[in-house]
Amino acid sequence: MQAETRVTAPPPQERARLFRKANAYDDIQVILSRAPLKGLCLDLPAGRGVNFPGIRAAGFKPIGADLFPRKTKGHGAPALKVDMEKTLPFATDSLSAILCSEGIEHNSRQTDFLRECERVLKPGGTLVVTTPNIVSLRARVAYLLSGQFSFRRKPLSEVTQLWQGKYLGHVHLVDYFKLRFMLLQTGFELREVTTAKYSLSSLALAPFLYLPVWMATTRIFRRSHSEHKKACDEILQHALSGDLLFGKN
Repeated sequence: MQAETRVTAPPPQERARLFRKANAYDDIQVILSRAPLKGLCLDLPAGRGVNFPGIRAAGFKPIGADLFPRKTKGHGAPALKVDMEKTLPFATDSLSAILCSEGIEHNSRQTDFLRECERVLKPGGTLVVTTPNIVSLRARVAYLLSGQFSFRRKPLSEVTQLWQGKYLGHVHLVDYFKLRFMLLQTGFELREVTTAKYSLSSLALAPFLYLPVWMATTRIFRRSHSEHKKACDEILQHALSGDLLFGKN
């Protein structure tokens, strides 16, 4: 058997991840379209309702909810005022899906929020969470040098991350490992980890950091999870994937 090596262009999806905006709403549609249970989908925080078209295209009826619902109104779906840090105003087993897009990092009660999501979702329902990726190579270097996960965002302080006395900025950034733990702790099954856009900075750092990160991550999990091979293999598969090492969100 003769092996032949060919240099080919990356597939369209991979090219798109290099050049499009980080908030790739079409990815939300693709992910939700694979959800086994259709029906009502809560979009929280809904912001200006930018995800409503994708939610509809995926076969769901959207319900918008936000701390400032006036921004959401006028997009053809109910717009409710909802505080993610409090009990969700929905009956148990009443929703088929929940989309929390760029919201959990603003929440000081993340485990309680995920527990509420599990309560209001029907059995077999789907939760999609998107959040800034703070285990990317770029974020790791930024934290090493500045103590912050980004060189571009405003640094965390009491004068930069509080709006109208009640809206928190990116105060509670959460990494893959913590988010995974909280999801499993609150009764969810982790089905997919992906990214909408690659960071060019992270890709540029790959030749210098990929091998040390791979070795350190593999060593610490192999050593501490020797009796939990299934969990260890899944964690390493996700943590060392291009989606997490290079992805922005």
